[in-house]
Amino acid sequence: MGSGKGSLSLSVHLCAMGFLKDLGSGFSGFFRAFGFAMGNGMGWMFLVPALLWLLLAFGLYQVVHGFVDQLGAWLGAYLEIPVASGEQGWWSDLKAFLNGAREVLVMLVLKLAIGYLLFVANKYIVLILLSPLLAYASERTEEKLTGRDFPFSWGQLMKDALRGALVAARNGALEVGISIVIWLVTLFVPIIAPLSFIALFIVSAYFYGFSMFDYVFERRRMRIGESVRAVNERIGAVLSNGALFSLLMKVPLFGILFAPVMASIGAVITMVERERSILDRPV
Repeated sequence: MGSGKGSLSLSVHLCAMGFLKDLGSGFSGFFRAFGFAMGNGMGWMFLVPALLWLLLAFGLYQVVHGFVDQLGAWLGAYLEIPVASGEQGWWSDLKAFLNGAREVLVMLVLKLAIGYLLFVANKYIVLILLSPLLAYASERTEEKLTGRDFPFSWGQLMKDALRGALVAARNGALEVGISIVIWLVTLFVPIIAPLSFIALFIVSAYFYGFSMFDYVFERRRMRIGESVRAVNERIGAVLSNGALFSLLMKVPLFGILFAPVMASIGAVITMVERERSILDRPV
C-alpha cells in the first residue's frame, strides 16, 4: 500500500515538474521569437496580419450590427418575471426591480458574449487566411535553427497551409462550441462569471497553441490525430504559447501585428530545443 502511494506521488511529482518545465520553455520561445525574426530577415512578416485583421473586423461588424439588440430584447422578454396588473406591495416592487436588473444584465452578458465570439472567430479567420505565411515562418525558423534544408515548393507550401487552415478551422469550431456552452451557463448563473472567464482563457490558450505547434508536427508527417496526442504530451508548452498569443491579441492592432508570427516562430524554438534536450540526455 505504502509503495503504491509512493509510486503515485512520484508520478504526480514528475508530471508536475515536466509540465512546469514545458510551461517555461513555451514562454521562453515566444518571447525570443521577435528578436529571432528581426535578426533573420523575417521582420516583413509582421506587416501582413494587421491589414488583414482590419478588413475582417470591419466586415464582421457590418454583418452583426443590430442583431445583438434584437436578440437581447427577445431574451429579456423570455426571462421576464410576470407582474399581475394592479399588483402592489414590496413583492411587486421587488419583481419590477429584478425585471429591470435582468434587462441590463442580459444585455451586458449578451454583448460581452457576442463580442467575445466575434473576437475568437476573427482571430481564427485570420489564422486560416494566414496559414501560408505561418507555415512559411515555421519552416524558415526550423531551417535557421537546425541547418536542415526544406526546399521551397509552392505545392508543399500550399499543402502545409491547407493543413494549417483545416486545423485552425477545427480548433476554432471546437472553441466556439465550448465557449457558447460556457456563456449559456453564465447567462443563467451569472455568479460563476469569474470562473467562466478563466475557463474561456484556458480553452482559447490550448487551441491557439495547438494551431501553432501543428505546423511543426506537420513537417514530422504526423496525422491530425497524432498531432493531438503530441500536443497533449507537451501541454505546458502549448498552453504558454497559446496564452501569450491570446493575451497579446487583446492589444488592439499591436496584437494582430506581432502575435501570430511570434507564436509560430516561438513554437518552433520550443520544439527544437526540447528535441535537442532529449537527444542530449545520457543513455
